[in-house]
Amino acid sequence: MVATPNGPMQAAVVERVGEPPEVGRIEPPQESANGTLVAPRYGTLNPIEVRIAAGREGAAPEVPYVPGMEGVGRVVSGDGLDAGSAVRFECRLPGRGSDGALAELAVAEPDSLVALPDGIDEGLAAAVGVIGVTADLALDAAAPIAGARVVVLGASGSVGRIAVQLAKQRGAARVVAAGRDRAALRRAVELGADEGIELPRAADGDAPDDPGPLVEGLREAAGGPVDVVIDPLWGVPGAAAVMALDDGGRSVNVGQAAGATTAPPLAALRNRRASLVGLSSGWTPMDRKRRAYQRVLELAVAGSLEVDREIVPLAGVSAAWERQAGSPHAKLVIDIGAGA
Repeated sequence: MVATPNGPMQAAVVERVGEPPEVGRIEPPQESANGTLVAPRYGTLNPIEVRIAAGREGAAPEVPYVPGMEGVGRVVSGDGLDAGSAVRFECRLPGRGSDGALAELAVAEPDSLVALPDGIDEGLAAAVGVIGVTADLALDAAAPIAGARVVVLGASGSVGRIAVQLAKQRGAARVVAAGRDRAALRRAVELGADEGIELPRAADGDAPDDPGPLVEGLREAAGGPVDVVIDPLWGVPGAAAVMALDDGGRSVNVGQAAGATTAPPLAALRNRRASLVGLSSGWTPMDRKRRAYQRVLELAVAGSLEVDREIVPLAGVSAAWERQAGSPHAKLVIDIGAGA
């Protein structure tokens, strides 16, 4: 049996738009025909949730609500898995009329459940979730990777670091890690990047008409025109990386940390018959995400994929939220079992 609260439960709660969550007590969710009741042990913080809570991702969120897109925990009740089974799970996007994983009880989407092996490091299983799935799917979308010159933007962040490692494992001829933090770029090189290149800190919308120094710098670091770009940033870096593509090159955008308003360089795309592809793990069918998660989890458990992570107790969720908004250079995992 899994212990569950008899009355109000502890949770991270976003009470007001634009403010980080605070630890509070709310009524637990009830069993639902459309979900699996789970007792989370770990949840993670993700950039899209920070944007939703701040009112910067479509409509303002419906407050109060419990954040947390994903987690690892134990099944309490629901079809498909026995009570007490350890699982990785996802919740419906919190703040859009539903609650998430950063609570003592959560309602998981049944199709998202992945049973975890006995004895696994559950903090690792939580940490590798969204970031591993995103990087794995992005490289699938950019295939073929074997023999390619690959640029990973935002390589100082969690998705970028995973993408660097997976690109090398898939046989990339050269992997360039690009980011704004020198120390974090050194870490990306430790993880397998052939070279790190520091990105300029330019305002969104300031991309020059000609390729400029950044485009030439990316090509030089890659040893020639770039075949593949994995891009969690967009903004000036994303547009410049598209300009650096070779004929038939592929850029896969998975985020907008550097800004969303920079115009795509359409002439470069047309002239090089290149592709700019958008990808969101949140809008990817669950069966594809489950397969991607199982691949990256297997690599992480085997020690073939390093996942830089930091475990934070539930009591520290507000400070961790603020750090997530500023790019923490490690995956922040909230230990719900540690309480407040």
